[in-house]
Amino acid sequence: MIISKKRFGQNFLIDPGKANKIVGAADIDPGDEVLEIGPGRGFLTERILNRGANLVAVELDRDLIPKLEERFGENSLFNIMENDIIRVKLLSLGDKNFKIIGNLPYNISGALFDWLIENHKMVELAVITVQKEVANRIRARPGNREYGSLSVLVQMFYAVSRLFDIPAGCFSPKPKVVSTVVKLVPDLKLKPGINYNSFKQFIYECFAQKRKTLVNSLKSSGEFEKDIIEKSLVSLGKSTDIRAEQVSGQEFMKLYGKITGDA
Repeated sequence: MIISKKRFGQNFLIDPGKANKIVGAADIDPGDEVLEIGPGRGFLTERILNRGANLVAVELDRDLIPKLEERFGENSLFNIMENDIIRVKLLSLGDKNFKIIGNLPYNISGALFDWLIENHKMVELAVITVQKEVANRIRARPGNREYGSLSVLVQMFYAVSRLFDIPAGCFSPKPKVVSTVVKLVPDLKLKPGINYNSFKQFIYECFAQKRKTLVNSLKSSGEFEKDIIEKSLVSLGKSTDIRAEQVSGQEFMKLYGKITGDA
């Protein structure tokens, strides 16, 4: 019997209907390159391989790997890596694009979105299960209370759609939250001339103090002069008392360019 480990945030999917829907949403054809994040007991793994995909399964829990190798090792389409997914560079797996599938441990969802952004050029699509609140955040639009830095950054690289919820009873052990399956399709909006790491830090600073105006949030960071921020906002037709949650990703990109001269 496979026992879940709390330190890995393991909640194993046990509902076959939901597993079929997750794999079906990835539109897998024979010969597709698929990367599975955290195969666990192999519930999704089996269904991915049945579709004829070339599968790389990345598992951090070394105790699960022998059981997965015993079950799928004779299948030439199956490859498994013992690693933390956020340390895996897709380019190291060959010059190809991957369909990403995974039921993510809730404790790595933020880092995983950073990983998806970092590796976006080699992602064909991603179908992932996250905490419902996280799904709401990455899909949120300006004016929505869930809208924040994660919303802006993910949407700079991906079009995000909500597929369906998964109740806690579909997992073992049961998590204390509802999960949501989302689909991410590459949709690059960040201009090539913009340094992403600098832009990401800028977005963090914009949302660091959400109760303050955008001008005061950026001024508090110590990186920018108040008059430059205000002039940049006015040139974009924005009020100087606007807050970060009222600004779209495209507008943030333009504001960043004007304030920093980047791009």
